Amino acid sequence: MRTRLRAPIAAALAILAGTAAWAESPGPSITADAAVREALSANVDLQAARLAIESARGGLLQAGRLDNPELGASLTDDFAFQSEGERRVSLGFAQRFPITARLAREKDVARGDVAIAEAEVRGFARTLIADVQRAFFAVRAFDERIGVDADLIEAVQRVEDATAKRLEVAEASPAELSLLRIERLRLEQDSIRLTREREVALALLARLLGRPSPEGLGPTGDLDPAGVPRSAVPGEPTADYAKRPELEAARAEIERAESSRALARAQVWEDWTVGLGYERERDILRAPIGTTTDSFVSLDVAVPLPIWNRQQGRIAAADTEKRRAELARAGLELRIQEEIRAAQARVRASRASVEAYAREILPESDRARATYERGYQQGLIGIADLLQAQRQYNEGRALYVELTGELRQAAIDLEAATATSPHLHELRYDGEAP
Repeated sequence: MRTRLRAPIAAALAILAGTAAWAESPGPSITADAAVREALSANVDLQAARLAIESARGGLLQAGRLDNPELGASLTDDFAFQSEGERRVSLGFAQRFPITARLAREKDVARGDVAIAEAEVRGFARTLIADVQRAFFAVRAFDERIGVDADLIEAVQRVEDATAKRLEVAEASPAELSLLRIERLRLEQDSIRLTREREVALALLARLLGRPSPEGLGPTGDLDPAGVPRSAVPGEPTADYAKRPELEAARAEIERAESSRALARAQVWEDWTVGLGYERERDILRAPIGTTTDSFVSLDVAVPLPIWNRQQGRIAAADTEKRRAELARAGLELRIQEEIRAAQARVRASRASVEAYAREILPESDRARATYERGYQQGLIGIADLLQAQRQYNEGRALYVELTGELRQAAIDLEAATATSPHLHELRYDGEAP
């Protein structure tokens, strides 16, 4: 039996040693805050979203400008007919001028586009911050689970060594030693599985950070979120949800619709065209007058009359857009309030579960495992009872890590729902995140 088990045990230990060492020390450590800051400065999708702000600012720079003036020239000659030398030369300069506040209203609409683009970038950053934190602490949860398995493997190995010595003096049976080895191998395989899943989570984190590969990325930090009490943010959602970038974008949409309506009304009276011209004319008359040359200066004004087109369609569309934006904002507020309530409930429930496990279940299972291990070494307890105690301890520790990870994820969801991340408040629109 020892000969048959030696090769797979050695292989499993080699794989486990390599993956565990990689999981524990993949490179320089990085905190969650540092990871978020790196993502805000290097995430490719966020960089692309920031370009929408630059595009909107370009529209604002263009808005509110006068149309270019027109310069006209004309030459009239009778060379194709009697060719008496008569001709007329004229030069004209024309400029369109708004008689309403059209240019100012165009600026207002463009400012609304900038405000919407900035709010959308903040909304993308809010989601990105939460995604980075979720991926970061998912990796940390895998680290904790792998650590639990490592402790249990060490404990089973200790009992296995003691059983092997007892077997030499006929105080234990080969079956007991085989069961312990099977349990150890099961734990090693579980640790290898967790390590592979950790690699997937780490690859996601690297992508969110804008890194080409997860090499050298070593998340570190406490999995249990500090500062999130059992009764986290009790009661109804407060006005904090007004900080959500989506609501900022909705408010900007309403204001832009109002500006669009004002612009449409300002365009009912189109621009007037004012022209200044100079004309020089040469005429050939009958004798005794002969040739005459005259010069003229002209002032022209063209006034479009709002008879057929009074922008009725654009005004109606702007009114409809404003009502749509107002209804969308009201629905968004309800969804955000529900999201905050759900996150609050998850935080409270998760905190209660974590505290219960830490206060009652874990100490009791630890004492039970130690008692059963001593009893087995003294020959008072069978191997089946010992393995049962080991597995209960393993399940308790694993569930505690899982609940702590859920608490961390709930805390991230709550921070994202209320848009209270300090990284979001420090976000700049004109370059890298601080």
